[in-house]
Amino acid sequence: MPVIVRPCRQWQGQTAGRQPTHPVVGDYLLSHHAPADGILGELAAATREADADAAHMQISSDEGALLTMPTRLTGARFAVEVGVFTGYSALCIARGLADGGRLLACDVSEERAAIGRPYWERAGVADRIDLRIAPAR
Repeated sequence: MPVIVRPCRQWQGQTAGRQPTHPVVGDYLLSHHAPADGILGELAAATREADADAAHMQISSDEGALLTMPTRLTGARFAVEVGVFTGYSALCIARGLADGGRLLACDVSEERAAIGRPYWERAGVADRIDLRIAPAR
């Protein structure tokens, strides 16, 4: 079963200016991915509006595309996300899952995770996301 790991913001801060992947990967993705669609754009805006102080935890549209791509390419039917924030990355992963696929999404903040739920519904992936409000361990 393929495993997709998204580094947490805390880890990213520890890279101190170093990129965890080769710049060619980032350049390729930026030049070949489609811009975020309206639903993702609206979710990003809702995140900024709801919690401007924490909005930096929101992944970017290119990171979202990078999550969808390997999920789709590997035919993943099950994924786990630890740390949902407002659900942008969960939406991206769920979109990439194979038919019948499921995402187990864990977070400790019902308030923040609830921001994404209407966007999951609008995107047609809410039935693929099993949100658990509890510590992931």
